[in-house]
Amino acid sequence: MRSVGFDPVLYGNYALVHGEGEKRSYFYAHMPRPALVRKGEWVFEGERIGAVGETGNAVGTGCHLHFEIHVNGVPIDPLPSLTRWGRWS
Repeated sequence: MRSVGFDPVLYGNYALVHGEGEKRSYFYAHMPRPALVRKGEWVFEGERIGAVGETGNAVGTGCHLHFEIHVNGVPIDPLPSLTRWGRWS
């Protein structure tokens, strides 16, 4: 786990998970409560780290998950990765 926290303006409760051996990080936001893991802890595939919520600027828009993939700290379009991952589910 790279970082967890609360951003009252944009993201609410969030978690940023660094992909081990990758130049990627995975960002999850708007969780209703703080992440279930702490900074520095290992996170494994399939492990629950939080729940869908509407904190930050999502208040009033309905519960949803804000998800980003960052490469070298820069957000990228996650669709190609999600499409590839979907073939395995």
